[in-house]
Amino acid sequence: MKYSALKSQLRALGAPGLFAALALVLAAGLAWQGQRWEREAAADAARGDRLRAEHRLQRALAPASATSAAELPSTPEQWRETLPPASQRQQRLADLLEMGLRLGLVSTRTEHRLTVDAASGLERLRITMPLSGGYAQLRQYIEAALRHDPALSLDSLKLRRANSQAAELEAELQWSLHGRMETSPGGATR
Repeated sequence: MKYSALKSQLRALGAPGLFAALALVLAAGLAWQGQRWEREAAADAARGDRLRAEHRLQRALAPASATSAAELPSTPEQWRETLPPASQRQQRLADLLEMGLRLGLVSTRTEHRLTVDAASGLERLRITMPLSGGYAQLRQYIEAALRHDPALSLDSLKLRRANSQAAELEAELQWSLHGRMETSPGGATR
């Protein structure tokens, strides 16, 4: 009886109605599958971001390779060319901040000040960074940051404890990201 009722309802719909019902079922299935694909893509993107960040940190913590005397620049121009270009400044700053976060250091704010010497084609981004964390974390962070970016310098370091029993330190680090200004094809400095 049920089969005959279904058969009569299908006849009542006709070919266009049957086609529309099938299209509706197919659209619902594709919508469900699309949501699943979106969740998988978001999970893959997050996993990729995490792996890239871990790779940068591992690279920074890896022992530095010995540089031979033949690889060292012998003239100021050669030294200048070894500096990263200004276009990498934001990524280098992001890497510096991310390393601190990954090591569990807490930063309330950072201040940045860019100075440019057009005559020499050099730039310097001065970063003042207050942090709080353990002594071992701070040492590891400073070592990793300096190893990760050879054109980074630690200009100043101030340490203090709230009291002699406090496990965490309050630190103020002053970094300089050194870079070279890029020149346009006509030779003008940008």
